[in-house]
Amino acid sequence: MNTEERRRTAFVELEAAAVWQGLERGVVTRQEVHERLEELERLLWRRVLGGLRKVAPEASVHVGFAVGEQPAKELA
Repeated sequence: MNTEERRRTAFVELEAAAVWQGLERGVVTRQEVHERLEELERLLWRRVLGGLRKVAPEASVHVGFAVGEQPAKELA
């Protein structure tokens, strides 16, 4: 994990801690907490999916799901 990723992760962690602390202090409602946590989750997913866009088109990448009862390790 590079410095930029750590900075972004720290932001999300601090924001989540702040919103829970706000609930404990009676500053925000439980509904507001859940709304903010959903926003933070979307933010994290955008970062993950944004990183996937950086994969070179010619890169050899395969994403799939195992089908049937055979363990995924055996399929690899």
